[in-house]
Amino acid sequence: MTNELTNELTAELTDDSLPLVTIIMIDGRFRERFDTIDNVAALDYPTDRYEALWIDYFEVAGEAARRAAPHPHVEAISLGHQGVYHSSYCFNAGIARARGEILVILDADVMVEADFLRQVVASHAACPDLAMYIRRLDQPQNRYVPGSESDLDLLRRTCALVDPSNFGGCLTVRKRWMEALNGYEQHFIFGTGFHANGRDVNVRLKNLGLCVKWHPELVLYHAWHPLTLTPNPIHDIQKKLIRWRELHLNTRAFVGLARQTTPLPPALEAEILADVARHGL
Repeated sequence: MTNELTNELTAELTDDSLPLVTIIMIDGRFRERFDTIDNVAALDYPTDRYEALWIDYFEVAGEAARRAAPHPHVEAISLGHQGVYHSSYCFNAGIARARGEILVILDADVMVEADFLRQVVASHAACPDLAMYIRRLDQPQNRYVPGSESDLDLLRRTCALVDPSNFGGCLTVRKRWMEALNGYEQHFIFGTGFHANGRDVNVRLKNLGLCVKWHPELVLYHAWHPLTLTPNPIHDIQKKLIRWRELHLNTRAFVGLARQTTPLPPALEAEILADVARHGL
């Protein structure tokens, strides 16, 4: 789809004709800031046509609840789980709860431009079977200015593309397609906080036959912050499951929405459990 067509569709979509959109952001009591809540609450999109869900695996942090409270279209949700954080439960809770026809599954550490949702909606209006990713631009530590995490002008000038294959920045897709996938994979190997579930969903979206693309212009701005995830052997185990999906054109999560469970193929499960035991995970 050309940028000109996107612009034409954006102009044609009147407020009365805009589809309902749900933004899903997740946490596990590890977020260092909550500026994204304020950012998405103030987008140039009718507030009765979109909702933003902030979903915490444990209990919503006080600051997140405080930021969400003034905005009727923003809701902070506690899942009340205990034990090891598992992001897929948060994503699936958001998908199940979403009222929107279009889902925007957004990194909860980023900032977006005011017309973000209008651009997303225009792309989906042109292609009903679209699954679209938005590139995340990252700010290097040496250009970080404390207290400026929500300064869009500064972020535009200091952020750059570092990881062109980051599927976790933002996925936009119709809710019905995520339901067809049985949501995100809740198998225990995708827990621990070290997860490749963005890549897993990407493979399944392609296996489903959707039109998967990166938006040619839209970007996310990600201010530098201290918290980073280090490499973990669980990634290699997750990739074995993802590779199996690629080889077999598998689309559905084994453990997903509404806890719809399908056993793993015996040979794959035995290999995964052996790896888990070997690494003491």
